[in-house]
Amino acid sequence: DVARYVEDEAHLHQRFEKLTVDDLAGTECFPCINEVILTKLMTEISDHIIDVDTITSTVEKRRTCAWYEPFENFYDGILQVANMQSFFKEHSAGFHTAEAKGIWKEYTESYYQMDTYYRLFHLSFQKSLETSNILLDDLFKHVVDKVEGLYTHWFLGELGNNWSDVCADELATYGKVLEVSQQEEFYRSRIKTSDTKVFVIISDAMRYEVAATMAEQLQRETQSKVSISSMQSIFPSITKFGMAALLPHKELTVEVRNDVLTVLVDGQSTASTYRDKVLKSEDPASVALKYNDIIAMKRAERSALVKGMDVVYIYHDTIDEASHTSDTAVFSACDKAISELKNLVRIIVNEFGGTNILITADHGFLYTYSPLTEDDKVDKTSFNGMDVEYGRRYAIMQKGAQPNYLLPVKFLGGKTQFDGFAPRESIRIKMNGGGMNFVHGGISLQEMVVPVIEYHYLRNDSMEYKRN
Repeated sequence: DVARYVEDEAHLHQRFEKLTVDDLAGTECFPCINEVILTKLMTEISDHIIDVDTITSTVEKRRTCAWYEPFENFYDGILQVANMQSFFKEHSAGFHTAEAKGIWKEYTESYYQMDTYYRLFHLSFQKSLETSNILLDDLFKHVVDKVEGLYTHWFLGELGNNWSDVCADELATYGKVLEVSQQEEFYRSRIKTSDTKVFVIISDAMRYEVAATMAEQLQRETQSKVSISSMQSIFPSITKFGMAALLPHKELTVEVRNDVLTVLVDGQSTASTYRDKVLKSEDPASVALKYNDIIAMKRAERSALVKGMDVVYIYHDTIDEASHTSDTAVFSACDKAISELKNLVRIIVNEFGGTNILITADHGFLYTYSPLTEDDKVDKTSFNGMDVEYGRRYAIMQKGAQPNYLLPVKFLGGKTQFDGFAPRESIRIKMNGGGMNFVHGGISLQEMVVPVIEYHYLRNDSMEYKRN
């Protein structure tokens, strides 16, 4: 209060405004210096001037200064804008990869970072709404517009366009991208072949970039060897299909029961209550558990559940569940999911003695903060009543249907009486109700690239731990 009083009396705000950001960056005696710096940087961003180096070095300097805390969210936000701009400069010519597997590789190695910058920006923005600052609030909202332009229109638009073009033929012919690991093979290739006890954590809607952040943290914070790879989710990239694909099976089929499309593995239902049975039919020493149940139990109770088991599936649902409450809750749910899963890994290692853990998902998601225009939606009038089931990002139709503006995707290897379709880029199918901003089911990289984190705990006496 004293500092603010002195600022007002001596008109310091107006005086500091005459100096450059560089002159102010190392000075910390008054809180209003942060407002002056942020006002200058945010105004530049709104005017399409994003000086990556200035923003990065200024934020680094301010982190250790007094009065940083009340302005932390604004600084973190503009730092992500600098990261996005830097990515944009690197790829300003757009995306022109000729092969689907090539884009897949680029996305899993570097492009996914743009999704992370966008998520971190919106986390900071949401937090800033809880601690408003009369001088900075509106400016930060102008920055949001700039971020939406960079992410939604440029990144999702350009990359989505390139991806839709190059994967269309393979998806229409095979229903998958060739030479990319498939989610349907997960049990056969990762679980069946394992010679040690395996813990599998499946986190609903944990997309690749969120898993990459978690893998990095696990590597840094625990005594372990962590690696991340990817597989292509089954189409449509929605929970009931993704969860079924991760179970042991010879064949996946669908049946319409009470007007609902039901997914079966080898004729058995895959609804959550049946997953334990499906796992046991492949290997009796298997169990399916829910994260919420385990976390509420006493140590002895939960240890008894996994005792003597070879395969333990644990289902976690923080991200997808948040999307049912509110679209804007999704990114903070990603943060929460990461800390819950890291804790679950600690429980598996310390209480269950597990050393071999796989963390994966049923599907990813697409999220844009800005409201969609009519151009971003396709009408379903051309369905002509031939739809069996559809969502914002996919449609399953009777054979012979030819909906406008949708790409055909071979559905379950073409062994059913239905055909699959998906919109291009990040376009949605028009439907009643909310939930426009957070969507999945389609063929974008954000929805289809499913992460697989391999976590190996290193005991103190292991050669690898000693070597490292």
